[in-house]
Amino acid sequence: MDNPYMDDYSCYFCMKGESVDSIAIQNSITKLLKGKEDSECIYLLCVKDERNYIPIYIGKSKTPVTRWNSHIKNLNIGKSSYSKWKIYLLDNNRANYDCILMVIPEVAISEPPIKGFPKTIGSIEYQLVSLASDAYPDTLLNKEGNRR
Repeated sequence: MDNPYMDDYSCYFCMKGESVDSIAIQNSITKLLKGKEDSECIYLLCVKDERNYIPIYIGKSKTPVTRWNSHIKNLNIGKSSYSKWKIYLLDNNRANYDCILMVIPEVAISEPPIKGFPKTIGSIEYQLVSLASDAYPDTLLNKEGNRR
């Protein structure tokens, strides 16, 4: 995945064989957003394959630390829509993949993913889900906007 935001706005979510550490992820997100805490964010959870990082979940939040705390709690429980997350990401509460989390503040986004589309955070989320759904329909965990 060729991504200009990878270096500045990504952190490890988990490494294959390890458990997901909610506190470490919250601390990493806080560090990524230092000075941009008031900006709404787009986030992408990605798994590593042989060559690239593949987006498996895309969302937006005004409070990404709180939102990811909730996502991780629900991932570990594995009920409702999070049952797919748990089956895909975890085996005996250990990661099946190396995963990164990208959290990109709106103020850092210079152009929309699809040229000519709006650059609002909601539109960017929709564009990214649409693109990821086209490219990875079997692994994208988003319910809304996924064309499976």
